[in-house]
Amino acid sequence: MIVRWLNNLPLRIKLVLPTWFLMTAGVVLLGFAIENVAEDKMEQSLIGRTKILTNAAAVNLTAALAFDDKQTALEQLEALRVDPDLIGAKVRTTNDANFASVMELPPDCRSNGNAIICSDTQFERVKKPIVLGEEILGFIEVYVSRAAIEEERHFLVGYLTAGTSLLSLLALVFAQLLHRLVSHPLASLHQSMSSMLRLGVFGRAIPVKHNDELGQLTACFNDLVSNLSERDYQLKQTLNQLENKSQYIGEVLDTMEHGVMVIAPGDVVTYFNPAAEYLLRQVNCSPRNLPQLLQTFSPASRVHAISHAIDNHQPMKGIELRHTLTGKVFQISTQPMLAAQHSLVQFEDVTEQREAEQRRKLAELIFDKSQDATLVMSRDLTIKTQNAACIDAFGVHYSWRTLSTDSESYLSFAELKTLLTDGTMEWHRTLVGHGGIEMPCQVVARTLTNHRGSVEGFVITIVDLSTEMEIQRLNYIANHDALTGLANRAHALEKLTQDHDKERDMHILFIDLDGFKSVNDQFGHQVGDELLKVVAERMKASVSRRDFVSRLSGDEFLIALYGNAPVDAIANRLLEKLSDEIVINNCKPKVSASIGVRYWSSNDPSSLAQVIEQADKAMYDAKANGKNRYSLAANLAVQMEEV
Repeated sequence: MIVRWLNNLPLRIKLVLPTWFLMTAGVVLLGFAIENVAEDKMEQSLIGRTKILTNAAAVNLTAALAFDDKQTALEQLEALRVDPDLIGAKVRTTNDANFASVMELPPDCRSNGNAIICSDTQFERVKKPIVLGEEILGFIEVYVSRAAIEEERHFLVGYLTAGTSLLSLLALVFAQLLHRLVSHPLASLHQSMSSMLRLGVFGRAIPVKHNDELGQLTACFNDLVSNLSERDYQLKQTLNQLENKSQYIGEVLDTMEHGVMVIAPGDVVTYFNPAAEYLLRQVNCSPRNLPQLLQTFSPASRVHAISHAIDNHQPMKGIELRHTLTGKVFQISTQPMLAAQHSLVQFEDVTEQREAEQRRKLAELIFDKSQDATLVMSRDLTIKTQNAACIDAFGVHYSWRTLSTDSESYLSFAELKTLLTDGTMEWHRTLVGHGGIEMPCQVVARTLTNHRGSVEGFVITIVDLSTEMEIQRLNYIANHDALTGLANRAHALEKLTQDHDKERDMHILFIDLDGFKSVNDQFGHQVGDELLKVVAERMKASVSRRDFVSRLSGDEFLIALYGNAPVDAIANRLLEKLSDEIVINNCKPKVSASIGVRYWSSNDPSSLAQVIEQADKAMYDAKANGKNRYSLAANLAVQMEEV
């Protein structure tokens, strides 16, 4: 309401009042500033002068206080009366006793103990200690009146008031002059415009009454009027060009691949291009009947929204409708036209695009949900995208060079040639996973080719083999002796039983070391452990790679020699190798072996436990016969005799 009232004020008031008010306010503020500065200066001068007198008196009063000479102290205080603003001075001892004082109190002031109280008069108090060496003898207090300052301030306020009134009057005169300089040319321009409205544009030129900026503006209007005739001719030429352009636009619409229709109020189709007729004929629809056309599409809510937008002359973009009979998908947009409330409807067949997009989303879903780390690279090894499994395993990378810092992870020229030729390549490398953890991986690379068959990139699938290798490691630990690396008892029993079930003939050698306990007692268990490792290596070196060597427990070993060939040569070689000199940490432990041999043919119904037991008994026979020898089990001896 106030803003509207201010906007409706005459220009004279808008110019005069703000100008006068701002100038007057500026003068008043300047006067206040001058008055405050002057008062501060006079106050500082008064206090400074008083401090000088007080300091001088404090120095002169040292002797008086030191010798308790009150008369001398009083004379020193009397000397302070030369200051016309002095109203009192006191000398007090350190115990706050009055030593000497002089008073010239105004009528409204009185002394109250050690203080002075005034009802109207304002004063300043300056206090200074009286010091002899480092000892404080007492204090001097000087009271000075601010009456002179107040009197000077009153005079200054009077002068400032008079000056402000005069300057305010001058500001009002200046505002009136400013209003006259601005409003009179505007009034002249208003009169000229009114004349133009009354007499018409082509009646006569607007008279120029002032040769200023507004007069120049009026002259410009006169030039405009003189040029209207020429502009009218140019306008006709432009209309002809627009007509030609309209014909050109019609030709462009006719050649567009998108369907275009113009809908008039009442759902009347006033125009459709050939593309619209072609697209609608494919779904057995006519472009001339819009209501019937819309009934063949779904969903009904979107059809209703498009119909509502056309009827209400509203824009709508990117609405997709599906033809209920053919299943084709059309993307429809409506745009209001300024002329006659018409609407422009554009549509295109996006069936193939949506099917391609659906296939792409499905491929992206498969790509992202894959349990294996998968990434897509360009030819320069720049990583374009990674699936979630790849990011979880290796983090976000932008180049294969940062993902695989090991030079062995790069393909050689021959391998790269094979990849480009065959389209696929597989290799095993150790990659650095998330957090710097090294991961054994299987890397499978496939090429991405364009429609011309040129390789544009690669799809890399990385399979983490850590779990598989960990299972292999645990399986190895579960089936092998931790000290010697040989198969343990459980693995030996399982494997030999399976081999016998596969109808394989074999000789079972039960081996026990002679003198191993003495080695442990003489050299310690560390040397004994190293001895077992050497024995295991010599056993493996004494048999073929297809034979099986295992450690049952302690210094007992089990060897399976596959086939039915005689084992004498191998047994003697074992005895010779195991009895050879062994040096461990400058120690020379001496051991030999006693071997029990049991032949286990493929058709032998005996269990492995029975076979081992019989081989064990044969081993004890070898020990009983002097050690460092082998002995055949009873059934094997019988078989050999039969042979």
